[in-house]
Amino acid sequence: MKKKLLSVMLCGAMLAGTAACGESAAETSETKETATEVSTEVSVAESEERENSKEGQEETVEIVDQNDMTATVKKNPDRVVMTALPLPSIYALTGEPIENLVGVHPGSTSAIENSVMASMYPQLLGIPDNFIEGTDINVEELLKLEPDVVMYWAEYLKQYEVMDSAGITAVGVKTQGNGDVLTTLESWLEIMGEMYDDTGNVDKVIQYGRQVESEIQEVTSAIPEEEKPKVLYLYNHSSEDISVSGADFYGDYWINAGGGINVAGELSGPSSVNMEQIYEWDPDIIILATFTETMPEDLYQNTIDGQDWSQVSAVLNGKVYKEPLGVYRWFPPSGDAPLMLKWMAQTLNPDYFTYDMNEEIKSYYKEFYQYELTDDQVSGILTANPEAAKGASFGGNAANK
Repeated sequence: MKKKLLSVMLCGAMLAGTAACGESAAETSETKETATEVSTEVSVAESEERENSKEGQEETVEIVDQNDMTATVKKNPDRVVMTALPLPSIYALTGEPIENLVGVHPGSTSAIENSVMASMYPQLLGIPDNFIEGTDINVEELLKLEPDVVMYWAEYLKQYEVMDSAGITAVGVKTQGNGDVLTTLESWLEIMGEMYDDTGNVDKVIQYGRQVESEIQEVTSAIPEEEKPKVLYLYNHSSEDISVSGADFYGDYWINAGGGINVAGELSGPSSVNMEQIYEWDPDIIILATFTETMPEDLYQNTIDGQDWSQVSAVLNGKVYKEPLGVYRWFPPSGDAPLMLKWMAQTLNPDYFTYDMNEEIKSYYKEFYQYELTDDQVSGILTANPEAAKGASFGGNAANK
């Protein structure tokens, strides 16, 4: 009986041990499976996080701007703000979507609204411009536009400081080559070309501009100095101020390129003068920039308070001309710069140049903007609307370019 009892007890103990061992094994297996599932979930989550991070990394390009500062710019930016007035017209040459422009200066707005740009790019009508007044940037309003990059006048370092502090990428541009319009245009186009994989018409426009410049120079270099007209470029004008284009400024470039003599060449940049100085110079031709609301009739009819233009040779001989206004004002670098070269050459020296400007303008717009102009639109380009001058000038040399 004792042996049997012991045997039963041993057996019970073994069975209990076996049951306990079985339960422990099941729990271990279940724990391993749970751990594996958790590990798999973590692995998938980490993989997705890495993938999302990879997708979130934008390709960038390093741009050395015209302040010699390096900006890391999103490649092919699709939200671009331009506070330098002529830049929207130049951007149009890149072939990039015009919708990528999300903000401009009010001076650009007035040119857009009162030029062929309104018909060519209606998307620009109403484009935000409330983030800048004169040279002052409202960074809160600018941030609302969520710009990938802002192209600004490089002289205004305070603008850069404001934008940089807010984490906004900024690229500065400025006049190159002592007022050389084509050199400046080329440098701006090259910067835009660096931002995009497809540079559109950038190279073609530069090559064409240089070709036109060379062809005109070949003719004007043979004109005797005594036959070249004396030219005054009225850059800004009102009853309060007479601002002319001296040397190292765009007007000087245009006059020389067109085969004229700049009567204000003794001055530097934009300079204010009085009527006594105008009488002394007595220009043969006067060109009115589209930065001023003054039209030829204002000088012919002598309607400017405090100024008597009636005895100036250019006025007496009916040789006061308003520069054209195409995709932008033709005084500074613009998308139409090669056309301005032809217009200036023919205006200053009609005996040497016989361009059909109507056809020249139509052909240029068709090739470089892929836009077919009507006769009325061409007429509008050649007879600039004085309303386009509004908001264009606000003090400072760079600002007025």
